[in-house]
Amino acid sequence: MPLVLRVDADKPYGRANVGEKILSKVCENYWLPQMASLGYLGALEKFLVFLREEDIYSHIYFRKCTLPTLGWKGELLLEGHKIGLHAEDTRTVDTLREELKTLQRHFHLRQISSFTKHGSGCWKSGRNHYPLYEPDKYLRWADDLGVPFLFGNGEVKTAEDVTGESGFYPNMYWIDRLHQSSDMPGFTEAVQWAKQGGHVIVIIHPCNFVGDSEVDKNMRKLVAFSKEEGVSWITK
Repeated sequence: MPLVLRVDADKPYGRANVGEKILSKVCENYWLPQMASLGYLGALEKFLVFLREEDIYSHIYFRKCTLPTLGWKGELLLEGHKIGLHAEDTRTVDTLREELKTLQRHFHLRQISSFTKHGSGCWKSGRNHYPLYEPDKYLRWADDLGVPFLFGNGEVKTAEDVTGESGFYPNMYWIDRLHQSSDMPGFTEAVQWAKQGGHVIVIIHPCNFVGDSEVDKNMRKLVAFSKEEGVSWITK
């Protein structure tokens, strides 16, 4: 049975140092030229190179502030991945619809693959961010909008947490948090759960893969172990 990779493209300029954090925050909240020379989407490009080398395809979710620029070097690396919206302004179905339209226009897509919610409801993480996390609403809105809401923002802690219902998976295996939480299961457990028949949804943020050596190490170990165990990666 498979592993499914969810990639949240959160920080436009990364977060590996103070300069990148400041550039990302200004870009998120106000406006900043999307300059490759300053590292715009550099973390995502590096992560996509890693995925190409490992022959893994994923669901990639873009915020309005992380949309690829014309001529971005990582554009060809997006081929084979599913493109979705990482929604910020979810106060109403209409505000969500406007964000979906922005993404559709940008990628020239009649329809995008799905959407997710930026943030887990604990705090307002940006000027344009509506913080509440209301998955029951998003599931209803998904039907109205004709765009699936596949993945929630819960956390996988036991084998029971990997189950989904009607194509919706409420809990993610947060590889970013593996070294931060004592109650997070190890990546070997996640692979075994997939091997035993579950769809395990792994979530990662490219800015953390590049900016945190532990996240990089854990992701590489997870991929290597999945190959040893014969567990595939799919885009369900």
